[in-house]
Amino acid sequence: MRVLWITHRKFDDFCATTPIAFATGLVGSGFDLTIINPESEGSHSDAEWEHIGLEGNAVRGFQSRAFSKNVLAHFESMKLDFDAYIMDWQVGVSVGKVLAQRNRPCFLMDRSPPADSGILVKLQWKGWKDSWRLVKKGLFTSGFVVSKAHLRFVSRMLNVSGTDISVLEAGVAPLEEATHLSRKIDEEWKFVYHGQLDKHRGILDFMDHIVAWNKFGVPCHLTLIGEGDAVSVIEKKQKKNPELFTLKGRISQQNVHENLKEHHIGVLPMPATKVWKLASPLKRGEYLANGLLIVGVDHEGHRFDTEVGSWMQLHEAPILRTKILYFLNSITNERFSEYSQSAIDYARENLSWSKSVKILADSIRSEENG
Repeated sequence: MRVLWITHRKFDDFCATTPIAFATGLVGSGFDLTIINPESEGSHSDAEWEHIGLEGNAVRGFQSRAFSKNVLAHFESMKLDFDAYIMDWQVGVSVGKVLAQRNRPCFLMDRSPPADSGILVKLQWKGWKDSWRLVKKGLFTSGFVVSKAHLRFVSRMLNVSGTDISVLEAGVAPLEEATHLSRKIDEEWKFVYHGQLDKHRGILDFMDHIVAWNKFGVPCHLTLIGEGDAVSVIEKKQKKNPELFTLKGRISQQNVHENLKEHHIGVLPMPATKVWKLASPLKRGEYLANGLLIVGVDHEGHRFDTEVGSWMQLHEAPILRTKILYFLNSITNERFSEYSQSAIDYARENLSWSKSVKILADSIRSEENG
């Protein structure tokens, strides 16, 4: 079965875990997959799928619009004879309408509603709504979201039937060689965050927590990995306390795990706002798969549906500093290693990509067979 997936994601991005996992899973499930994305032609030469690269150089905020125009232009010289189509909502309704005309199953991929801030976010919300209306009007077969909260949000906002939406939760590739982490006597607590370093993600507030915990006599250090609009402010804070913070730029997906396991605790600082309550953050599973404990703000987007252990410390923002200070003071190095192993075990048992890949594959096959 031949499937075309048009995605705005670049696969060399260290945040590209999801499209890589789904693409690999679809190929492994027997699909003949072709991907169109905004990378250079030939950049997927070692991949198991066919690739059409439509590289662009638009500034942030306009990349998706430019990519959409490139896709439409490429369609003029491309034979659209696939059995099914997948499209990220960011690719845009213009491309979606062309795909719908092929009278084949079309699926909308929504891994997050607009998460940017500022003036451009209004345009992004319009694009998001327009793409989902393809599902509502029956032009697209169905859509995929990341969480139950995300499903409820789409259904409530746009009156899309819940039966036309499936949840593809974020997973993690199990690390069979992963072993529990350890902490030396009197070693500082090593925190890490990786992802977009944007102001609205709560990163700056967490830097203040690190400073406070050190003042309370609990040695801590925070490593931040990524790029974003908060970098200049992060650098100013780092300059005031250079011994407390390390700032790294964007790293390859292959190097993420090597960097993570040099730390003790992964950070989920995103605040309890609309977009983050709908999330299913990839970094959450990646932290656990590497044996890191997790601390962060308590809301639906950060929690698991299943019961978890003390290796996950989520608290409401006003009390987070106090609660985590108490936790750090109470945990022994031996207990830390126990929690680390429990985190790895949880990831292996509950966070495989296989469940979401099966839902995706079954959804495509059911429409073709139907």
